[in-house]
Amino acid sequence: MKAALLVEPGRIAIDDVPEPETGAGDVRIAVHGVGLCGSDLSVFSGKWTPPVYPWIQGHEAYGVIEAVGPGVPDDRVGETVVVEPNVACGRCAQCRRGRTSACPNRQSVGMNRPGAIAERLVVPSGNAWAVRSGTAEDLVSVEPMTVVEAALRRLGEPVPDAALVVGVGAQGLLMALSLLRRGVTVVATDISPDRVAFAAELGASTLELSPPERRFDLVVDTAGTPAAVSLAVDRAEIGATIIELSLERRPFELSAQTLVRRQLVLRGSLTYDHPGDFQASVALIDDRAVSPGRVVTDVYALEDAHLAFERCSGARGKTWIRVAQRVDPTAT
Repeated sequence: MKAALLVEPGRIAIDDVPEPETGAGDVRIAVHGVGLCGSDLSVFSGKWTPPVYPWIQGHEAYGVIEAVGPGVPDDRVGETVVVEPNVACGRCAQCRRGRTSACPNRQSVGMNRPGAIAERLVVPSGNAWAVRSGTAEDLVSVEPMTVVEAALRRLGEPVPDAALVVGVGAQGLLMALSLLRRGVTVVATDISPDRVAFAAELGASTLELSPPERRFDLVVDTAGTPAAVSLAVDRAEIGATIIELSLERRPFELSAQTLVRRQLVLRGSLTYDHPGDFQASVALIDDRAVSPGRVVTDVYALEDAHLAFERCSGARGKTWIRVAQRVDPTAT
Protein backbone atom coordinates (compact mmCIF):
# COMPACT_ATOMS: atom_id res chain seq x y z
CA MET A 1 0.00 0.00 0.00
CA LYS A 2 1.03 3.61 -0.44
CA ALA A 3 1.81 5.69 2.63
CA ALA A 4 3.21 9.08 3.55
CA LEU A 5 6.49 8.26 5.29
CA LEU A 6 8.32 10.67 7.54
CA VAL A 7 11.85 9.66 6.58
CA GLU A 8 13.49 12.27 8.82
CA PRO A 9 12.32 15.40 10.61
CA GLY A 10 10.84 17.80 8.09
CA ARG A 11 10.82 15.39 5.13
CA ILE A 12 7.96 13.19 3.92
CA ALA A 13 8.10 10.80 0.97
CA ILE A 14 5.31 8.75 -0.62
CA ASP A 15 6.31 5.12 -0.93
CA ASP A 16 5.00 1.55 -0.87
CA VAL A 17 4.98 -0.27 2.46
CA PRO A 18 3.62 -3.67 3.52
CA GLU A 19 -0.07 -3.79 4.37
CA PRO A 20 -0.77 -3.99 8.12
CA GLU A 21 -1.81 -7.37 9.51
CA THR A 22 -5.31 -7.72 10.93
CA GLY A 23 -5.17 -9.57 14.24
CA ALA A 24 -7.84 -10.90 16.58
CA GLY A 25 -10.32 -8.21 17.50
CA ASP A 26 -9.03 -5.83 14.83
CA VAL A 27 -10.55 -4.17 11.80
CA ARG A 28 -8.72 -3.07 8.67
CA ILE A 29 -9.85 0.27 7.33
CA ALA A 30 -9.48 1.63 3.81
CA VAL A 31 -8.53 5.16 4.80
CA HIS A 32 -10.34 7.96 2.99
CA GLY A 33 -9.07 11.04 4.79
CA VAL A 34 -6.90 12.24 7.68
CA GLY A 35 -6.91 15.60 9.46
CA LEU A 36 -3.75 17.26 10.68
CA CYS A 37 -3.19 18.81 14.11
CA GLY A 38 -0.47 20.22 16.32
CA SER A 39 0.74 16.85 17.60
CA ASP A 40 1.28 15.72 13.99
CA LEU A 41 3.35 18.85 13.39
CA SER A 42 5.42 18.12 16.50
CA VAL A 43 6.37 14.71 15.04
CA PHE A 44 7.01 16.23 11.61
CA SER A 45 9.32 18.89 13.03
CA GLY A 46 11.24 16.51 15.27
CA LYS A 47 9.97 17.91 18.58
CA TRP A 48 8.41 14.49 19.20
CA THR A 49 10.57 11.53 18.18
CA PRO A 50 8.66 8.58 16.69
CA PRO A 51 9.63 4.99 17.52
CA VAL A 52 11.44 4.55 14.19
CA TYR A 53 12.18 6.26 10.89
CA PRO A 54 10.60 6.05 8.40
CA TRP A 55 7.31 6.58 10.23
CA ILE A 56 3.66 6.85 9.20
CA GLN A 57 1.95 9.82 10.86
CA GLY A 58 -1.65 10.95 11.27
CA HIS A 59 -4.49 9.97 13.60
CA GLU A 60 -7.64 12.00 12.77
CA ALA A 61 -8.88 9.41 10.30
CA TYR A 62 -12.03 8.10 8.70
CA GLY A 63 -12.64 5.41 6.11
CA VAL A 64 -14.47 2.17 5.38
CA ILE A 65 -13.89 -1.21 7.05
CA GLU A 66 -12.72 -3.66 4.40
CA ALA A 67 -11.74 -6.66 6.55
CA VAL A 68 -12.13 -7.91 10.12
CA GLY A 69 -10.00 -10.12 12.31
CA PRO A 70 -11.09 -13.16 14.35
CA GLY A 71 -13.74 -12.30 16.89
CA VAL A 72 -15.19 -9.36 14.97
CA PRO A 73 -18.60 -9.78 13.25
CA ASP A 74 -18.37 -10.00 9.46
CA ASP A 75 -21.22 -7.53 9.09
CA ARG A 76 -18.91 -4.72 10.11
CA VAL A 77 -17.32 -4.89 6.65
CA GLY A 78 -18.54 -1.92 4.64
CA GLU A 79 -19.15 0.38 7.61
CA THR A 80 -18.01 3.99 7.32
CA VAL A 81 -16.06 4.66 10.50
CA VAL A 82 -14.14 7.34 12.33
CA VAL A 83 -11.05 6.26 14.25
CA GLU A 84 -10.60 6.77 17.98
CA PRO A 85 -6.79 6.79 17.84
CA ASN A 86 -5.94 6.46 21.54
CA VAL A 87 -5.91 2.78 22.53
CA ALA A 88 -5.94 2.30 26.30
CA CYS A 89 -4.99 -0.94 28.02
CA GLY A 90 -8.30 -1.25 29.92
CA ARG A 91 -6.56 -2.90 32.89
CA CYS A 92 -4.57 -0.26 34.78
CA ALA A 93 -5.83 1.77 37.75
CA GLN A 94 -6.63 4.79 35.58
CA CYS A 95 -8.57 2.73 33.06
CA ARG A 96 -10.53 1.08 35.87
CA ARG A 97 -11.43 4.57 37.11
CA GLY A 98 -12.78 5.42 33.65
CA ARG A 99 -9.94 7.84 32.97
CA THR A 100 -8.43 6.13 29.93
CA SER A 101 -6.88 9.45 28.86
CA ALA A 102 -4.34 8.93 31.67
CA CYS A 103 -3.56 5.28 30.87
CA PRO A 104 0.21 4.86 31.22
CA ASN A 105 0.13 2.02 28.67
CA ARG A 106 -1.86 3.97 26.09
CA GLN A 107 -0.94 3.56 22.44
CA SER A 108 -1.69 6.39 20.05
CA VAL A 109 -2.07 6.05 16.29
CA GLY A 110 0.58 8.13 14.56
CA MET A 111 2.57 8.67 17.75
CA ASN A 112 3.71 5.30 19.09
CA ARG A 113 1.76 2.97 16.78
CA PRO A 114 1.68 3.27 12.97
CA GLY A 115 -0.33 6.21 11.70
CA ALA A 116 -3.21 6.74 9.32
CA ILE A 117 -1.77 8.66 6.36
CA ALA A 118 -1.72 5.46 4.36
CA GLU A 119 -4.15 3.54 2.21
CA ARG A 120 -4.97 1.13 5.06
CA LEU A 121 -5.01 1.22 8.84
CA VAL A 122 -5.58 -1.50 11.45
CA VAL A 123 -7.08 -0.63 14.85
CA PRO A 124 -9.03 -2.55 17.50
CA SER A 125 -12.67 -2.88 16.49
CA GLY A 126 -13.77 -0.88 19.55
CA ASN A 127 -11.77 2.08 18.27
CA ALA A 128 -13.58 2.19 14.91
CA TRP A 129 -16.89 4.02 15.35
CA ALA A 130 -19.57 3.56 12.71
CA VAL A 131 -21.14 6.79 11.49
CA ARG A 132 -24.30 7.31 9.43
CA SER A 133 -23.96 10.99 8.62
CA GLY A 134 -21.50 13.79 8.00
CA THR A 135 -19.36 15.17 5.19
CA ALA A 136 -15.74 14.17 4.67
CA GLU A 137 -14.74 17.42 6.38
CA ASP A 138 -16.97 16.58 9.35
CA LEU A 139 -15.49 13.12 9.75
CA VAL A 140 -11.84 14.21 9.74
CA SER A 141 -12.84 16.69 12.46
CA VAL A 142 -14.56 14.23 14.82
CA GLU A 143 -11.43 13.37 16.82
CA PRO A 144 -10.40 16.96 17.65
CA MET A 145 -14.06 17.83 18.26
CA THR A 146 -14.11 15.02 20.85
CA VAL A 147 -11.13 16.62 22.61
CA VAL A 148 -13.18 19.82 22.90
CA GLU A 149 -16.38 18.08 23.99
CA ALA A 150 -14.49 16.11 26.65
CA ALA A 151 -13.02 19.34 28.04
CA LEU A 152 -16.50 20.86 28.33
CA ARG A 153 -17.84 17.67 29.92
CA ARG A 154 -15.11 17.90 32.55
CA LEU A 155 -16.00 21.55 33.12
CA GLY A 156 -19.49 20.54 34.16
CA GLU A 157 -22.72 22.51 34.13
CA PRO A 158 -23.75 25.21 33.86
CA VAL A 159 -21.41 26.59 31.19
CA PRO A 160 -20.87 30.35 31.68
CA ASP A 161 -22.75 32.77 29.43
CA ALA A 162 -19.56 34.13 27.84
CA ALA A 163 -16.11 32.67 27.18
CA LEU A 164 -12.77 33.78 25.79
CA VAL A 165 -10.90 31.40 23.47
CA VAL A 166 -7.18 32.16 23.28
CA GLY A 167 -5.74 30.68 20.11
CA VAL A 168 -8.10 29.87 17.25
CA GLY A 169 -6.24 27.33 15.23
CA ALA A 170 -8.32 24.24 14.41
CA GLN A 171 -8.73 23.25 18.08
CA GLY A 172 -9.75 26.74 19.13
CA LEU A 173 -12.19 27.04 16.23
CA LEU A 174 -13.81 23.76 17.22
CA MET A 175 -14.04 24.97 20.82
CA ALA A 176 -15.71 28.14 19.59
CA LEU A 177 -18.25 26.09 17.63
CA SER A 178 -19.01 23.84 20.62
CA LEU A 179 -19.51 26.82 22.92
CA LEU A 180 -21.66 28.66 20.38
CA ARG A 181 -23.84 25.55 20.06
CA ARG A 182 -24.43 25.75 23.81
CA GLY A 183 -25.59 29.36 23.53
CA VAL A 184 -22.35 30.84 24.90
CA THR A 185 -21.13 34.22 23.67
CA VAL A 186 -17.63 33.51 22.34
CA VAL A 187 -14.81 36.02 22.07
CA ALA A 188 -11.73 34.90 20.13
CA THR A 189 -8.14 36.07 19.96
CA ASP A 190 -5.05 34.84 18.12
CA ILE A 191 -1.73 36.16 16.86
CA SER A 192 -3.05 35.55 13.32
CA PRO A 193 -5.56 38.15 12.09
CA ASP A 194 -6.74 35.70 9.42
CA ARG A 195 -7.71 33.14 12.05
CA VAL A 196 -9.50 35.73 14.14
CA ALA A 197 -11.42 36.81 11.04
CA PHE A 198 -12.36 33.20 10.33
CA ALA A 199 -13.55 32.72 13.92
CA ALA A 200 -15.73 35.81 13.45
CA GLU A 201 -17.22 34.27 10.29
CA LEU A 202 -18.16 31.23 12.39
CA GLY A 203 -19.98 33.42 14.91
CA ALA A 204 -17.38 34.59 17.44
CA SER A 205 -16.65 38.20 18.29
CA THR A 206 -13.09 39.48 18.66
CA LEU A 207 -11.20 40.49 21.78
CA GLU A 208 -9.97 43.63 20.05
CA LEU A 209 -13.57 44.87 19.87
CA SER A 210 -14.23 44.13 23.55
CA PRO A 211 -13.67 46.69 26.32
CA PRO A 212 -10.18 46.28 27.83
CA GLU A 213 -11.68 45.83 31.28
CA ARG A 214 -13.91 42.93 30.22
CA ARG A 215 -13.32 39.68 32.11
CA PHE A 216 -14.65 36.18 31.47
CA ASP A 217 -15.93 33.42 33.73
CA LEU A 218 -14.49 30.85 31.31
CA VAL A 219 -11.23 31.13 29.38
CA VAL A 220 -9.98 28.35 27.11
CA ASP A 221 -6.34 28.45 26.03
CA THR A 222 -5.27 26.29 23.10
CA ALA A 223 -1.91 27.99 22.49
CA GLY A 224 -0.06 27.30 25.74
CA THR A 225 2.70 29.85 25.22
CA PRO A 226 3.71 31.97 28.21
CA ALA A 227 2.14 35.01 26.53
CA ALA A 228 -1.12 33.15 25.85
CA VAL A 229 -1.42 31.90 29.43
CA SER A 230 -0.64 35.37 30.75
CA LEU A 231 -3.44 36.79 28.61
CA ALA A 232 -5.83 34.05 29.76
CA VAL A 233 -5.11 34.82 33.42
CA ASP A 234 -5.34 38.57 32.86
CA ARG A 235 -8.76 38.29 31.21
CA ALA A 236 -10.18 35.78 33.69
CA GLU A 237 -12.85 37.03 36.08
CA ILE A 238 -12.50 36.42 39.81
CA GLY A 239 -13.54 32.78 40.37
CA ALA A 240 -13.17 31.93 36.67
CA THR A 241 -12.15 28.57 35.22
CA ILE A 242 -9.25 28.46 32.78
CA ILE A 243 -9.14 25.32 30.62
CA GLU A 244 -5.72 24.50 29.17
CA LEU A 245 -5.70 22.31 26.05
CA SER A 246 -2.17 22.89 24.77
CA LEU A 247 0.74 20.49 25.25
CA GLU A 248 3.28 23.32 25.07
CA ARG A 249 6.35 22.39 27.12
CA ARG A 250 7.56 25.87 28.01
CA PRO A 251 6.75 26.87 31.60
CA PHE A 252 4.51 29.85 32.24
CA GLU A 253 4.46 32.23 35.17
CA LEU A 254 1.55 32.10 37.61
CA SER A 255 2.07 32.97 41.26
CA ALA A 256 0.22 31.27 44.06
CA GLN A 257 -0.91 34.72 45.19
CA THR A 258 -2.59 35.39 41.82
CA LEU A 259 -4.22 31.98 41.81
CA VAL A 260 -5.54 32.38 45.35
CA ARG A 261 -6.51 36.04 45.35
CA ARG A 262 -8.27 35.69 42.00
CA GLN A 263 -9.79 32.37 43.17
CA LEU A 264 -9.04 30.82 39.79
CA VAL A 265 -9.59 27.22 38.76
CA LEU A 266 -6.90 26.04 36.34
CA ARG A 267 -7.94 22.80 34.62
CA GLY A 268 -5.88 20.81 32.17
CA SER A 269 -7.84 18.52 29.86
CA LEU A 270 -6.10 15.70 27.99
CA THR A 271 -7.82 14.05 25.01
CA TYR A 272 -10.97 12.08 26.05
CA ASP A 273 -12.03 8.94 27.85
CA HIS A 274 -13.07 5.67 26.21
CA PRO A 275 -15.74 4.84 25.27
CA GLY A 276 -18.16 7.54 26.39
CA ASP A 277 -16.64 10.66 24.86
CA PHE A 278 -16.25 9.30 21.33
CA GLN A 279 -19.66 7.66 21.54
CA ALA A 280 -21.18 11.05 22.40
CA SER A 281 -19.43 12.77 19.49
CA VAL A 282 -20.59 10.17 16.99
CA ALA A 283 -24.15 10.59 18.25
CA LEU A 284 -23.90 14.34 17.61
CA ILE A 285 -22.72 13.67 14.05
CA ASP A 286 -25.40 11.05 13.39
CA ASP A 287 -28.09 13.39 14.73
CA ARG A 288 -26.75 16.20 12.53
CA ALA A 289 -26.50 18.34 15.66
CA VAL A 290 -23.00 19.57 14.75
CA SER A 291 -21.00 20.40 11.64
CA PRO A 292 -17.36 20.42 12.77
CA GLY A 293 -16.25 20.42 9.13
CA ARG A 294 -17.04 24.12 9.06
CA VAL A 295 -13.55 24.76 10.44
CA VAL A 296 -11.87 23.02 7.46
CA THR A 297 -10.25 25.29 4.89
CA ASP A 298 -7.49 23.30 3.17
CA VAL A 299 -7.27 19.85 1.55
CA TYR A 300 -4.34 18.07 -0.09
CA ALA A 301 -3.92 14.83 -2.02
CA LEU A 302 -1.84 12.02 -0.51
CA GLU A 303 0.91 12.79 -3.02
CA ASP A 304 1.12 16.31 -1.59
CA ALA A 305 1.35 15.27 2.06
CA HIS A 306 4.71 17.00 2.50
CA LEU A 307 3.22 20.26 1.29
CA ALA A 308 0.23 19.81 3.62
CA PHE A 309 2.53 19.54 6.63
CA GLU A 310 4.64 22.52 5.55
CA ARG A 311 1.62 24.78 5.12
CA CYS A 312 -0.63 23.49 7.90
CA SER A 313 0.59 25.80 10.65
CA GLY A 314 -0.16 28.85 8.51
CA ALA A 315 -3.60 27.74 7.34
CA ARG A 316 -6.63 29.85 8.17
CA GLY A 317 -8.50 26.80 9.46
CA LYS A 318 -8.12 23.03 9.58
CA THR A 319 -6.12 21.03 7.02
CA TRP A 320 -6.77 17.46 5.91
CA ILE A 321 -5.26 14.97 3.49
CA ARG A 322 -7.39 13.10 0.98
CA VAL A 323 -6.00 9.56 0.95
CA ALA A 324 -8.54 7.80 -1.30
CA GLN A 325 -9.53 9.01 -4.75
CA ARG A 326 -13.19 8.89 -3.74
CA VAL A 327 -13.63 10.40 -0.33
CA ASP A 328 -17.37 11.07 -0.04
CA PRO A 329 -18.57 9.12 3.00
CA THR A 330 -20.95 6.30 2.25
CA ALA A 331 -23.07 7.75 5.06
CA THR A 332 -25.65 10.26 3.90
